[in-house]
Amino acid sequence: MNELPTPPRTPRPTGIRMTPGLFSGAMAVLVLMAFTIVFLLTREEPPPPARPVAARTTAPSAPPSAQPSAQPSAQPATSEPVPTGEAKFSSDVDPCDLVTEELLTKLVIFPKQSKIYQEECEWTAQTQYGAGLPDNMTFRLKVYTKVFPNGVAQAHEQFVARRYEASLIPRGYTKAEPAIGDDSYVTAYTLPGGNGRGPTSATVGVRVSNAVVEVEYNRSVPEDPEGRLTAGALETARTVAEKLNGGTG
Repeated sequence: MNELPTPPRTPRPTGIRMTPGLFSGAMAVLVLMAFTIVFLLTREEPPPPARPVAARTTAPSAPPSAQPSAQPSAQPATSEPVPTGEAKFSSDVDPCDLVTEELLTKLVIFPKQSKIYQEECEWTAQTQYGAGLPDNMTFRLKVYTKVFPNGVAQAHEQFVARRYEASLIPRGYTKAEPAIGDDSYVTAYTLPGGNGRGPTSATVGVRVSNAVVEVEYNRSVPEDPEGRLTAGALETARTVAEKLNGGTG
């Protein structure tokens, strides 16, 4: 009896069979991986560790006594009342025109005039016939005049500042007696040095309305015991103030 032919077998698939449980597990892994990637991409980098800061070194502050002192022109506070009134002068005054020839000959002997600045005029003793003058006969007279167009108060401020500078020299200053102009002071000073010839100077400061005047008279001597320099400076200052009050300017 002939056997019936056996039908060919269908080969089984060799891959992994996807079951519902395996599918669920794979999805869970994918979701976890997705969250991990998102976390890594969005997380903030931790700040770098703080680097130690070196201590800042500053020089110690100098004590008040070692600080630079104020300039002499830095006028201290004063309770002195500020004058008022109409300004007398509206233009500059030439100081060379305010001293008479007679007075110059008396104070400087052989006066030679020079003018470097507009507000200053100076006379020095010049030699005669080629012969030099002795040191103690060497005189110098200088007159400074400055008009302050902004008024009397501004002139007063400048006058007080100059008077304050005069107060810093060893002998200080005194009020001119009798007074000259609206306000005045006088001081004397010998320039220190090893030559024993000075010079010794006398200075007179004056305010006339809105003009400030300063007269300096000196001589190459170590001292002025008779007060000749002070007397000459005062006489010159009175002459200048009288001319100013007479309408010059």
